[in-house]
Amino acid sequence: MKRLLITVLVALMAISVTGTVPHRSRIPDIPGYKTLKGDFHIHTNFSDAHVWPETRIDEAAFDGLDFIAITDHVETHHQHMIKDYKADVNRNSSYELALKAAKKYGIIVIHGAELTRGSRLFPGHYNTHFITDGDAINSAAEAHNGKYGTDEFRQEEEAIRSGLQEARRQGAFITWNHPDWEQQAPNETKWWPIHTELLGKGLIDGIEIYNSFVGFDPEAFHWAIEKDLVITTGTDAHVPMFQWVDYEKGEYRPMTLVFAKERSLDGIREAVAAKRTVAVADGCVYGREELIKPLLKACVEVTNVKFSEKKMTCTVKNLSTIPVTLLKAPGSEMIVYARQVHLNEGEEITFTVNGIDSRKPWNVQEFDVNFYVTNWFTDTDTPLKVSCHASVPAKYRK
Repeated sequence: MKRLLITVLVALMAISVTGTVPHRSRIPDIPGYKTLKGDFHIHTNFSDAHVWPETRIDEAAFDGLDFIAITDHVETHHQHMIKDYKADVNRNSSYELALKAAKKYGIIVIHGAELTRGSRLFPGHYNTHFITDGDAINSAAEAHNGKYGTDEFRQEEEAIRSGLQEARRQGAFITWNHPDWEQQAPNETKWWPIHTELLGKGLIDGIEIYNSFVGFDPEAFHWAIEKDLVITTGTDAHVPMFQWVDYEKGEYRPMTLVFAKERSLDGIREAVAAKRTVAVADGCVYGREELIKPLLKACVEVTNVKFSEKKMTCTVKNLSTIPVTLLKAPGSEMIVYARQVHLNEGEEITFTVNGIDSRKPWNVQEFDVNFYVTNWFTDTDTPLKVSCHASVPAKYRK
Protein backbone atom coordinates (compact mmCIF):
# COMPACT_ATOMS: atom_id res chain seq x y z
CA MET A 1 0.00 0.00 0.00
CA LYS A 2 2.81 2.37 0.91
CA ARG A 3 4.49 1.71 -2.41
CA LEU A 4 1.19 2.38 -4.20
CA LEU A 5 0.74 5.72 -2.43
CA ILE A 6 4.26 6.79 -3.32
CA THR A 7 3.63 5.90 -6.96
CA VAL A 8 0.41 7.94 -7.02
CA LEU A 9 2.09 10.96 -5.38
CA VAL A 10 4.96 10.88 -7.85
CA ALA A 11 2.48 10.74 -10.74
CA LEU A 12 0.51 13.69 -9.35
CA MET A 13 3.71 15.69 -8.91
CA ALA A 14 4.65 15.03 -12.51
CA ILE A 15 1.25 16.25 -13.68
CA SER A 16 1.47 19.40 -11.60
CA VAL A 17 4.90 20.23 -12.99
CA THR A 18 4.51 19.26 -16.64
CA GLY A 19 0.83 18.66 -17.28
CA THR A 20 -0.52 21.91 -18.70
CA VAL A 21 -3.92 21.67 -20.34
CA PRO A 22 -3.96 23.54 -23.67
CA HIS A 23 -6.54 26.31 -23.90
CA ARG A 24 -7.35 25.89 -27.58
CA SER A 25 -10.10 27.92 -29.17
CA ARG A 26 -12.57 26.06 -31.38
CA ILE A 27 -14.01 27.90 -34.36
CA PRO A 28 -15.47 25.95 -37.30
CA ASP A 29 -14.80 26.37 -41.01
CA ILE A 30 -17.31 28.21 -43.19
CA PRO A 31 -18.51 26.95 -46.59
CA GLY A 32 -15.72 27.08 -49.14
CA TYR A 33 -12.98 28.14 -46.72
CA LYS A 34 -10.83 26.98 -43.84
CA THR A 35 -11.05 29.17 -40.74
CA LEU A 36 -7.47 29.89 -39.68
CA LYS A 37 -6.90 31.46 -36.27
CA GLY A 38 -3.96 33.75 -35.70
CA ASP A 39 -2.24 36.74 -34.17
CA PHE A 40 -0.91 39.43 -36.53
CA HIS A 41 1.04 41.44 -33.93
CA ILE A 42 3.64 39.83 -31.63
CA HIS A 43 7.01 40.98 -30.27
CA THR A 44 10.00 39.08 -28.90
CA ASN A 45 13.14 39.96 -26.97
CA PHE A 46 14.85 40.66 -30.27
CA SER A 47 13.27 44.11 -30.05
CA ASP A 48 11.64 45.38 -26.85
CA ALA A 49 9.72 42.37 -25.48
CA HIS A 50 10.65 39.79 -22.85
CA VAL A 51 9.90 36.49 -24.58
CA TRP A 52 12.07 34.29 -26.80
CA PRO A 53 10.71 33.53 -30.32
CA GLU A 54 10.44 29.79 -29.63
CA THR A 55 8.25 30.53 -26.62
CA ARG A 56 5.91 32.56 -28.82
CA ILE A 57 5.43 29.40 -30.86
CA ASP A 58 4.73 27.33 -27.74
CA GLU A 59 2.13 29.90 -26.66
CA ALA A 60 0.47 29.79 -30.07
CA ALA A 61 0.28 25.98 -29.92
CA PHE A 62 -1.19 26.17 -26.40
CA ASP A 63 -3.90 28.53 -27.71
CA GLY A 64 -4.63 26.42 -30.78
CA LEU A 65 -3.57 29.04 -33.32
CA ASP A 66 -2.86 28.21 -36.94
CA PHE A 67 -0.50 31.13 -37.55
CA ILE A 68 1.35 33.99 -35.92
CA ALA A 69 3.23 36.99 -37.26
CA ILE A 70 6.51 38.00 -35.65
CA THR A 71 6.48 41.80 -35.88
CA ASP A 72 9.48 43.06 -33.94
CA HIS A 73 10.25 46.76 -34.14
CA VAL A 74 12.91 47.48 -36.77
CA GLU A 75 14.26 50.80 -35.43
CA THR A 76 17.88 50.81 -34.24
CA HIS A 77 16.98 51.92 -30.72
CA HIS A 78 14.65 48.90 -30.42
CA GLN A 79 17.33 46.36 -31.35
CA HIS A 80 18.12 45.25 -27.80
CA MET A 81 19.74 41.94 -28.69
CA ILE A 82 22.34 43.89 -30.63
CA LYS A 83 22.48 47.02 -28.48
CA ASP A 84 22.40 45.42 -25.02
CA TYR A 85 23.89 41.96 -25.58
CA LYS A 86 26.12 42.51 -28.65
CA ALA A 87 24.49 39.50 -30.29
CA ASP A 88 25.38 38.63 -33.87
CA VAL A 89 21.80 38.93 -35.18
CA ASN A 90 19.74 41.08 -37.51
CA ARG A 91 16.13 42.20 -37.94
CA ASN A 92 15.12 38.85 -39.44
CA SER A 93 16.59 36.62 -36.73
CA SER A 94 13.50 36.38 -34.52
CA TYR A 95 11.40 35.27 -37.49
CA GLU A 96 14.00 32.67 -38.47
CA LEU A 97 14.08 31.20 -34.94
CA ALA A 98 10.28 31.13 -34.73
CA LEU A 99 10.01 29.51 -38.16
CA LYS A 100 12.35 26.70 -37.12
CA ALA A 101 10.49 26.11 -33.83
CA ALA A 102 7.08 26.11 -35.56
CA LYS A 103 7.82 22.96 -37.54
CA LYS A 104 7.08 20.66 -34.61
CA TYR A 105 3.55 22.07 -34.30
CA GLY A 106 2.76 22.83 -37.93
CA ILE A 107 2.15 26.49 -37.09
CA ILE A 108 2.50 28.96 -39.97
CA VAL A 109 4.86 31.87 -39.25
CA ILE A 110 4.50 35.16 -41.12
CA HIS A 111 7.66 37.20 -41.56
CA GLY A 112 6.77 40.65 -40.31
CA ALA A 113 8.20 43.85 -38.87
CA GLU A 114 6.74 46.90 -37.19
CA LEU A 115 7.78 50.30 -38.49
CA THR A 116 7.51 52.56 -35.45
CA ARG A 117 7.77 56.23 -36.37
CA GLY A 118 6.02 59.42 -35.38
CA SER A 119 5.98 58.51 -31.69
CA ARG A 120 4.50 61.28 -29.52
CA LEU A 121 3.67 63.23 -32.71
CA PHE A 122 0.99 61.34 -34.64
CA PRO A 123 -0.13 57.71 -35.11
CA GLY A 124 2.70 56.20 -37.16
CA HIS A 125 3.04 52.53 -36.25
CA TYR A 126 2.64 50.07 -39.14
CA ASN A 127 2.96 46.32 -39.36
CA THR A 128 4.48 45.00 -42.55
CA HIS A 129 3.68 41.32 -43.20
CA PHE A 130 5.01 38.76 -45.70
CA ILE A 131 8.27 40.68 -46.04
CA THR A 132 11.70 39.36 -46.99
CA ASP A 133 14.10 41.72 -45.17
CA GLY A 134 13.39 43.83 -42.09
CA ASP A 135 16.86 45.40 -42.28
CA ALA A 136 16.05 46.97 -45.66
CA ILE A 137 12.81 48.48 -44.33
CA ASN A 138 14.67 50.07 -41.44
CA SER A 139 17.47 51.36 -43.68
CA ALA A 140 14.95 53.03 -45.97
CA ALA A 141 13.23 54.71 -43.02
CA GLU A 142 16.35 55.76 -41.11
CA ALA A 143 17.95 57.28 -44.23
CA HIS A 144 15.90 60.39 -43.36
CA ASN A 145 17.15 60.71 -39.78
CA GLY A 146 18.69 64.14 -39.13
CA LYS A 147 17.97 65.47 -42.62
CA TYR A 148 15.45 68.15 -41.71
CA GLY A 149 16.92 69.93 -38.72
CA THR A 150 14.27 70.68 -36.12
CA ASP A 151 11.39 69.67 -38.42
CA GLU A 152 10.80 66.33 -36.68
CA PHE A 153 7.31 66.05 -38.13
CA ARG A 154 8.63 66.02 -41.70
CA GLN A 155 11.41 63.59 -40.78
CA GLU A 156 8.94 61.08 -39.36
CA GLU A 157 6.55 61.37 -42.30
CA GLU A 158 9.37 60.87 -44.83
CA ALA A 159 10.65 57.89 -42.84
CA ILE A 160 7.19 56.31 -42.95
CA ARG A 161 6.85 56.90 -46.69
CA SER A 162 10.24 55.39 -47.47
CA GLY A 163 9.92 52.48 -45.07
CA LEU A 164 6.51 51.47 -46.35
CA GLN A 165 7.59 51.87 -49.98
CA GLU A 166 10.42 49.41 -49.32
CA ALA A 167 7.98 47.05 -47.60
CA ARG A 168 5.67 47.26 -50.61
CA ARG A 169 8.61 46.54 -52.90
CA GLN A 170 9.01 43.31 -50.93
CA GLY A 171 5.34 42.47 -51.51
CA ALA A 172 4.20 43.37 -47.99
CA PHE A 173 0.68 43.48 -46.61
CA ILE A 174 0.61 46.68 -44.52
CA THR A 175 -1.63 47.53 -41.56
CA TRP A 176 -1.98 50.68 -39.49
CA ASN A 177 -1.60 49.67 -35.85
CA HIS A 178 -3.60 50.86 -32.83
CA PRO A 179 -4.79 54.28 -34.12
CA ASP A 180 -6.15 55.05 -30.65
CA TRP A 181 -2.96 54.44 -28.64
CA GLU A 182 -3.00 57.26 -26.10
CA GLN A 183 0.68 58.17 -26.58
CA GLN A 184 -0.12 59.18 -30.16
CA ALA A 185 -3.81 60.01 -29.76
CA PRO A 186 -4.11 61.58 -26.28
CA ASN A 187 -7.52 63.17 -26.76
CA GLU A 188 -9.18 61.71 -29.85
CA THR A 189 -8.68 59.09 -32.53
CA LYS A 190 -8.04 60.93 -35.80
CA TRP A 191 -7.54 60.02 -39.41
CA TRP A 192 -4.54 62.19 -40.34
CA PRO A 193 -3.66 63.63 -43.79
CA ILE A 194 -0.73 61.24 -44.06
CA HIS A 195 -3.12 58.30 -43.77
CA THR A 196 -5.19 59.67 -46.65
CA GLU A 197 -1.97 59.97 -48.65
CA LEU A 198 -0.75 56.45 -47.79
CA LEU A 199 -4.14 54.95 -48.56
CA GLY A 200 -4.24 56.74 -51.92
CA LYS A 201 -0.77 55.44 -52.78
CA GLY A 202 -1.71 51.88 -51.85
CA LEU A 203 0.54 51.82 -48.79
CA ILE A 204 -2.16 50.86 -46.27
CA ASP A 205 -4.06 47.61 -46.75
CA GLY A 206 -5.55 47.02 -43.32
CA ILE A 207 -6.16 48.47 -39.90
CA GLU A 208 -5.83 46.99 -36.42
CA ILE A 209 -9.19 47.34 -34.69
CA TYR A 210 -8.20 45.59 -31.44
CA ASN A 211 -4.95 45.65 -29.54
CA SER A 212 -4.36 44.22 -26.07
CA PHE A 213 -2.83 47.47 -24.84
CA VAL A 214 -5.86 49.63 -25.65
CA GLY A 215 -8.67 47.16 -26.38
CA PHE A 216 -11.32 47.65 -29.05
CA ASP A 217 -11.03 50.73 -31.25
CA PRO A 218 -14.50 51.76 -32.52
CA GLU A 219 -13.18 54.41 -34.90
CA ALA A 220 -10.76 51.95 -36.51
CA PHE A 221 -13.52 49.39 -37.02
CA HIS A 222 -15.75 51.98 -38.66
CA TRP A 223 -12.89 53.09 -40.92
CA ALA A 224 -12.27 49.48 -41.90
CA ILE A 225 -15.87 49.17 -43.09
CA GLU A 226 -16.11 52.68 -44.56
CA LYS A 227 -12.78 52.62 -46.40
CA ASP A 228 -12.79 48.91 -47.27
CA LEU A 229 -9.69 48.04 -45.24
CA VAL A 230 -8.67 44.59 -44.06
CA ILE A 231 -9.69 43.96 -40.44
CA THR A 232 -6.91 42.71 -38.15
CA THR A 233 -6.29 42.31 -34.46
CA GLY A 234 -3.29 41.35 -32.38
CA THR A 235 -2.08 40.97 -28.85
CA ASP A 236 0.91 43.28 -29.47
CA ALA A 237 2.35 41.10 -26.73
CA HIS A 238 5.60 42.22 -25.12
CA VAL A 239 5.29 39.97 -22.06
CA PRO A 240 4.50 36.26 -21.67
CA MET A 241 0.98 35.49 -22.87
CA PHE A 242 -0.24 34.36 -19.45
CA GLN A 243 0.23 37.95 -18.28
CA TRP A 244 -2.11 39.17 -21.05
CA VAL A 245 -4.74 36.43 -20.91
CA ASP A 246 -6.45 35.20 -17.72
CA TYR A 247 -6.58 31.53 -18.64
CA GLU A 248 -7.87 30.52 -15.20
CA LYS A 249 -11.05 32.50 -15.91
CA GLY A 250 -11.44 30.86 -19.31
CA GLU A 251 -10.33 33.85 -21.37
CA TYR A 252 -9.01 33.52 -24.91
CA ARG A 253 -6.43 35.72 -26.57
CA PRO A 254 -7.68 38.10 -29.28
CA MET A 255 -7.45 36.55 -32.73
CA THR A 256 -7.82 37.39 -36.37
CA LEU A 257 -9.79 34.77 -38.27
CA VAL A 258 -8.62 34.33 -41.84
CA PHE A 259 -10.92 32.46 -44.22
CA ALA A 260 -8.43 30.77 -46.53
CA LYS A 261 -8.76 28.41 -49.45
CA GLU A 262 -5.92 26.33 -48.01
CA ARG A 263 -3.98 26.09 -44.77
CA SER A 264 -0.70 27.59 -45.94
CA LEU A 265 1.25 30.82 -45.98
CA ASP A 266 0.10 31.45 -49.55
CA GLY A 267 -3.46 30.68 -48.49
CA ILE A 268 -3.29 33.36 -45.78
CA ARG A 269 -1.71 35.87 -48.17
CA GLU A 270 -4.46 35.33 -50.74
CA ALA A 271 -7.19 35.61 -48.09
CA VAL A 272 -5.97 38.92 -46.64
CA ALA A 273 -5.62 40.35 -50.14
CA ALA A 274 -9.28 39.39 -50.67
CA LYS A 275 -10.20 40.96 -47.28
CA ARG A 276 -11.57 37.69 -45.85
CA THR A 277 -10.76 38.43 -42.20
CA VAL A 278 -12.74 38.80 -38.99
CA ALA A 279 -11.63 39.95 -35.53
CA VAL A 280 -12.51 38.03 -32.36
CA ALA A 281 -11.73 39.64 -29.01
CA ASP A 282 -13.20 39.81 -25.51
CA GLY A 283 -16.11 37.57 -26.49
CA CYS A 284 -17.10 39.73 -29.48
CA VAL A 285 -16.86 39.33 -33.25
CA TYR A 286 -16.18 42.19 -35.66
CA GLY A 287 -16.41 41.84 -39.42
CA ARG A 288 -18.29 42.30 -42.64
CA GLU A 289 -21.79 40.84 -42.74
CA GLU A 290 -21.00 38.55 -45.67
CA LEU A 291 -18.36 36.85 -43.50
CA ILE A 292 -19.75 36.82 -39.99
CA LYS A 293 -23.21 35.62 -41.03
CA PRO A 294 -21.90 32.29 -42.42
CA LEU A 295 -19.53 32.09 -39.44
CA LEU A 296 -22.47 32.37 -37.04
CA LYS A 297 -24.36 29.71 -38.99
CA ALA A 298 -21.34 27.41 -38.67
CA CYS A 299 -21.02 28.11 -34.93
CA VAL A 300 -24.69 27.63 -33.98
CA GLU A 301 -26.32 24.27 -34.69
CA VAL A 302 -30.10 23.87 -34.75
CA THR A 303 -31.44 20.32 -34.53
CA ASN A 304 -34.49 18.31 -33.38
CA VAL A 305 -37.04 20.73 -34.78
CA LYS A 306 -40.50 19.56 -33.68
CA PHE A 307 -43.97 21.06 -34.17
CA SER A 308 -47.14 20.45 -32.22
CA GLU A 309 -50.56 22.06 -32.26
CA LYS A 310 -49.41 25.00 -30.14
CA LYS A 311 -45.63 25.27 -30.32
CA MET A 312 -42.35 24.50 -32.00
CA THR A 313 -39.27 23.30 -30.13
CA CYS A 314 -35.69 22.75 -31.24
CA THR A 315 -32.25 22.22 -29.81
CA VAL A 316 -29.74 25.04 -30.23
CA LYS A 317 -26.05 24.44 -29.52
CA ASN A 318 -22.98 26.66 -29.67
CA LEU A 319 -20.27 24.60 -31.38
CA SER A 320 -17.56 27.21 -30.87
CA THR A 321 -15.66 28.97 -28.11
CA ILE A 322 -17.19 32.32 -29.14
CA PRO A 323 -20.22 33.28 -27.02
CA VAL A 324 -23.45 34.18 -28.79
CA THR A 325 -25.87 36.69 -27.25
CA LEU A 326 -29.25 37.14 -28.96
CA LEU A 327 -31.89 39.85 -28.54
CA LYS A 328 -35.34 39.66 -30.16
CA ALA A 329 -35.49 41.93 -33.21
CA PRO A 330 -38.46 43.52 -35.04
CA GLY A 331 -40.46 41.39 -37.45
CA SER A 332 -41.56 38.67 -35.04
CA GLU A 333 -44.38 40.43 -33.22
CA MET A 334 -46.96 37.69 -33.93
CA ILE A 335 -45.01 34.93 -32.21
CA VAL A 336 -43.60 34.44 -28.73
CA TYR A 337 -40.10 33.21 -27.88
CA ALA A 338 -37.34 34.09 -25.45
CA ARG A 339 -36.45 37.72 -26.04
CA GLN A 340 -32.90 37.21 -24.80
CA VAL A 341 -30.75 34.13 -25.31
CA HIS A 342 -27.11 33.63 -24.36
CA LEU A 343 -25.07 30.63 -25.47
CA ASN A 344 -21.74 30.12 -23.81
CA GLU A 345 -18.96 27.98 -25.23
CA GLY A 346 -20.38 24.54 -26.05
CA GLU A 347 -23.74 25.31 -24.39
CA GLU A 348 -26.94 23.61 -25.56
CA ILE A 349 -30.51 24.79 -24.89
CA THR A 350 -34.06 23.92 -25.84
CA PHE A 351 -35.67 26.80 -27.72
CA THR A 352 -39.46 27.19 -27.88
CA VAL A 353 -41.72 29.25 -30.20
CA ASN A 354 -45.47 29.55 -29.97
CA GLY A 355 -48.28 31.78 -31.22
CA ILE A 356 -49.23 35.01 -29.55
CA ASP A 357 -51.39 33.06 -27.08
CA SER A 358 -49.62 29.91 -25.95
CA ARG A 359 -52.95 28.41 -24.76
CA LYS A 360 -54.33 28.34 -28.30
CA PRO A 361 -53.35 26.66 -31.58
CA TRP A 362 -51.08 28.47 -34.01
CA ASN A 363 -52.44 31.84 -35.18
CA VAL A 364 -49.95 32.00 -38.09
CA GLN A 365 -49.09 29.69 -40.98
CA GLU A 366 -45.45 30.75 -41.19
CA PHE A 367 -43.14 33.00 -39.22
CA ASP A 368 -39.68 34.49 -38.89
CA VAL A 369 -37.59 34.23 -35.75
CA ASN A 370 -35.53 37.46 -35.74
CA PHE A 371 -32.59 38.28 -33.52
CA TYR A 372 -29.87 40.86 -33.13
CA VAL A 373 -26.59 39.15 -32.23
CA THR A 374 -25.51 41.79 -29.74
CA ASN A 375 -21.86 40.70 -29.47
CA TRP A 376 -21.30 40.19 -33.23
CA PHE A 377 -20.87 43.48 -35.12
CA THR A 378 -20.93 44.52 -38.79
CA ASP A 379 -19.91 48.11 -37.96
CA THR A 380 -19.37 50.12 -34.81
CA ASP A 381 -22.61 49.93 -32.76
CA THR A 382 -24.28 47.84 -35.50
CA PRO A 383 -25.01 44.28 -34.37
CA LEU A 384 -25.58 41.51 -36.87
CA LYS A 385 -29.26 40.76 -37.53
CA VAL A 386 -30.26 37.17 -38.30
CA SER A 387 -33.56 35.61 -39.30
CA CYS A 388 -34.83 32.05 -39.44
CA HIS A 389 -37.98 31.28 -41.45
CA ALA A 390 -40.34 28.43 -40.53
CA SER A 391 -43.68 27.10 -41.78
CA VAL A 392 -46.23 25.51 -39.51
CA PRO A 393 -47.17 22.03 -40.83
CA ALA A 394 -50.57 22.02 -42.53
CA LYS A 395 -52.09 19.68 -39.94
CA TYR A 396 -51.51 22.26 -37.17
CA ARG A 397 -52.80 25.33 -38.96
CA LYS A 398 -56.10 26.91 -37.95
